[in-house]
Amino acid sequence: MKTSAFDLSHPLQTLSAAREQMRLNIHLLSMDARQKWSEFETKILSLESKLGQEAESLSEATASAAIDLSGSVKDFVDNHVRNIKH
Repeated sequence: MKTSAFDLSHPLQTLSAAREQMRLNIHLLSMDARQKWSEFETKILSLESKLGQEAESLSEATASAAIDLSGSVKDFVDNHVRNIKH
C-alpha cells in the first residue's frame, strides 16, 4: 500500500472553513462576488473528487492544486466576507 507524502490537512481545513463561512454569508455578497464564489466552489468540488480518486497515491500536482486553491479561497473570504458588517 502506497501512502501519500503530502500533508493536505491544513489546505483541506481551510477549504472546509471557507465553505461553511460562505454558506452563512453568501446573501451579503455582490453578484460579482457570488459568481466568483460559484467558480471557487466548482473547483473545490472537482478537487475533492480528485482527492477521493487518488486517495492513497496523491499526486504532487493534486497536492499543489489543493494548496493553491486553499490560498485563493482564503484570500477571497478575507476580502469579501470577513469585512462585512452584520
